Amino acid sequence: MTILHLGHQPADLGGIEPALMSTDPAGFDAGLDVNAVRFTGGRSHSSAFSLAFPPPAGDLWLQVRLRAPDTSSANFYNTDVSVLAFRDASGNTVAELRGRKSTPTIFARADGDTVTDGANGLDKGTGTVHWINVRVAVGTDITVEFYDGAGLMSSATATNTGGKGKPVSAVFGNTNMHSHFGEATWYYAHIAVLDGTPTIGRRFARQVPGMAGAHGQWAGTLSALGDGNIATRMSSDTAGQRQSATLAGPAGPSGASIAAVHIRAVAQAGTSGPGSLAGFLRLGGVDHDATPAALSSAVPGQVIFSWPQNPGNGAVWTDTTLPAEIGVLSAP
Repeated sequence: MTILHLGHQPADLGGIEPALMSTDPAGFDAGLDVNAVRFTGGRSHSSAFSLAFPPPAGDLWLQVRLRAPDTSSANFYNTDVSVLAFRDASGNTVAELRGRKSTPTIFARADGDTVTDGANGLDKGTGTVHWINVRVAVGTDITVEFYDGAGLMSSATATNTGGKGKPVSAVFGNTNMHSHFGEATWYYAHIAVLDGTPTIGRRFARQVPGMAGAHGQWAGTLSALGDGNIATRMSSDTAGQRQSATLAGPAGPSGASIAAVHIRAVAQAGTSGPGSLAGFLRLGGVDHDATPAALSSAVPGQVIFSWPQNPGNGAVWTDTTLPAEIGVLSAP
């Protein structure tokens, strides 16, 4: 499984400030995270946010938990509203989920040489939670499939002789999202983007560093690694230094099948010193290092390290064998 993006925190998304985060339990799955993005606005209010990721080698899959407004009259304001748009490296829109005012439903649109709309759509409902899964395939054709859970809601295909590229960003429009004169509230949470692996049925529980672990060689305060603020950091100026921590936060549903354990970090190289980072798991007093990833010295970037099996014994992960401690290693 190749992960291109994980998370819905302010450090994960463009256009999201801490004030837009909400702990209202209606907005997220408490078994997976502790907050959601909360959008509240009038009928013509706009508050778009976006995420960027590397181009996928295969089909792109995106998942998001979407909760529709409680207001029954909160249909889409315009006849055709962009709910979610996928764009290539040149800024071209290649696929969208759009909302119809008259229905009101959300449908798929493929944007290639011409625009093709899916014939069916999802009724967003009132106060309804939807686990949205979207597949976007770009080649000689552009195909988009839109699922609510495992149910296909809408699909569309358009020819692509013009050569639009694979998506590298997704934009949640948050414009004209309802038509009545009051305000309405939407919630977004649990955003994941995978390369070639369906997101249908998958969930990602987010935990953060808790207490200090066996290693404490980095400078700074441990809480900086889990506060979601890229301005607060820990640092290392020497290759081979380790920093580890126990984990805090939701651990996911009990008894669930566990596909992998991931460490996700936002990191940046300095102008001198170590230029790479490796995540590691600590199991039974032994550190299991991932392959180091090179970092940019210009801007912070996301790096993800994954272990599909327990590195201590090669077995499938279970609730009882998950690591109690994780860490990061500065590398040349």
